[in-house]
Amino acid sequence: MPSSGEAASAGARPATLFDGVNALDHAVLVTLSGGRIVITPVDTASPPYCPLIWPLKDSYVVTDSRRDGLTVSTRSVPDARLVIDDRSLSASLLPRLNRTAGRSDARRSAVRWAVALGAAVVLIVATAGLASRHAAQLFPAGWGGGLSDGMVSQLSVVHPVCTGSAGVAALDKLATGMTDTLGQPAPKISTVRWDLVNAFALPGGRVVLTSGLIAASDRPEALAAVMAHEIGHAVRRDPLARMLRGRLVDVALAAVFGVSLDARTAEAAVGFLLDSSYTRDQEAGADAVALRLLNDRDINPEPGAKFFDTLAAQETGLAAVALFSTHPQSKERAETLRRHGTGTGPGLASGDWLAVQSMCK
Repeated sequence: MPSSGEAASAGARPATLFDGVNALDHAVLVTLSGGRIVITPVDTASPPYCPLIWPLKDSYVVTDSRRDGLTVSTRSVPDARLVIDDRSLSASLLPRLNRTAGRSDARRSAVRWAVALGAAVVLIVATAGLASRHAAQLFPAGWGGGLSDGMVSQLSVVHPVCTGSAGVAALDKLATGMTDTLGQPAPKISTVRWDLVNAFALPGGRVVLTSGLIAASDRPEALAAVMAHEIGHAVRRDPLARMLRGRLVDVALAAVFGVSLDARTAEAAVGFLLDSSYTRDQEAGADAVALRLLNDRDINPEPGAKFFDTLAAQETGLAAVALFSTHPQSKERAETLRRHGTGTGPGLASGDWLAVQSMCK
């Protein structure tokens, strides 16, 4: 026996159906029967391409903002829309619709899209990382140096380049001696007045040291260990690979999603998503080169190991934002130097070391 609500709405009422397949609107008649919304096309010659019986338990309000009418969809065809302007039918139907089905489906859809988008971005970044490593080896050794010089020039506006000639010559001599053992051109070493304890390599064989790093290095061997590591990045062309990766990700995201990120945003996204594995690979390669350089130049590894011990302790606290915030392997680096280092010398003569210590003053 039909309920009072069904009896009140037993007569067919007019509505408009969008089947979710195309943009055509279909004039239909709607009745409520046996816990179902029954939809009957007015024009049987061109029926809609969706089910015409919608269980009330699976049907839900999409929006009630269309004039004074009601828009309904159902789980089996969530793209379909039944637009009801008849107030009597709306009043009878509204309290019987599922109040949570639409929100649940929307959440599930959002989760699916988020997972798919995340997977696509991770795949793009991973592929770009692999491609950039190989692509970087195809460029001449100094490629990107002009861009890097421009970056150092911009940095020097805030942190001036140290110009003590004797210190500059001493660092150039140390760097040239290291790269000669590899048959590679010497990197261009720049030192800037900056209290931050850091060092970094740039494309085109550029290495930047800070006055804070020199001040924190109580022995020339410690500074030599840091330089050797950055030279390892430079000769492996890791900075160029990093730059190319950002460009490849930018192009790929634009091609797939129609969204282009500027270089800074792309680098930030890449770094957050996959730098943990990619950077560790870079760091391991740079460490291997650095160990060879230190051993070939007969530089005592222990002061460098102690320096990295200090960094490892800092990496567990707020000081991690200082030296090598992008170099998260200080403990492993110290252990490697102690285990495999063979040198016994200072790396720099005492006079050269004094010149380096005073070059930024």
